[in-house]
Amino acid sequence: MKMEDFHLTRAFFLLSSLVILAVGVTKPQSDMNTMIIGVLSIVVLLVLDIKIPSITKLKEDNEKVKSMRLVNRISMLIIIVSVLSTMLLPMYTIFSIRIDTILHSGLLSIFMVMLGKVSPYIPFNRYLGLRLPWTIRDEETWDVAHNVVGYISFPIAISQLALNLLFDSERIIPVAVLVWILIPSLYSLWFCYRKYA
Repeated sequence: MKMEDFHLTRAFFLLSSLVILAVGVTKPQSDMNTMIIGVLSIVVLLVLDIKIPSITKLKEDNEKVKSMRLVNRISMLIIIVSVLSTMLLPMYTIFSIRIDTILHSGLLSIFMVMLGKVSPYIPFNRYLGLRLPWTIRDEETWDVAHNVVGYISFPIAISQLALNLLFDSERIIPVAVLVWILIPSLYSLWFCYRKYA
C-alpha cells in the first residue's frame, strides 16, 4: 500500500467518525449511546491501526501486519455501517426492526468470515486476537487457537445468518458469537493443559 493510500484510509475512517458524531448531534431522537460508542470505537481502532507495527514488533511491510490492519479496517467499516444504520433507519415498525436484525446479522457474518480468513496469520501478541491466559502463555497455543477460529468461522457465520433469516430471534446472534469464542477457547485450553500437564 502506498503511503498516500495509507493516509487516505485513516482520513476516511476519521471522517466517518465525525459524520457519526454530526448525525448523532443533529438528528432528533438519535441514540446518543450508540453514537458515543461508535465514535470511541473508531478512534481506538485508528490508534491501533497506527500502532500495529510497534505492538507486533514487526516491520510495516510484513504480511502479518497487513493481515492485522485488514481485520482492523473491516471492524471499523462494520462499526460505521452498524452505527449509521441504527441511527438513521427508523426503528418503530416491526418491518424495520426485522431489516435491522438482518443487516446486523449480515455484517456479523462478514466480520466472522474475514476474521476467520486472517486469524491464522495474526502474530503472537498481547493486544489483538484471542487473548486468554493460556493463549498468551506460548506461541504454539496461540497458533492452535487462531487456526481453530479460521476453521469454524465460515460455518458459524453462515449458520447464524440462515437462522436469522428463518427465525425472528434476538438470541441467535449472541449464541453464535458465544459459540465462535468458546470453541477455540476451550480447545486451546485443552491443548495447553496437555502440553504442560
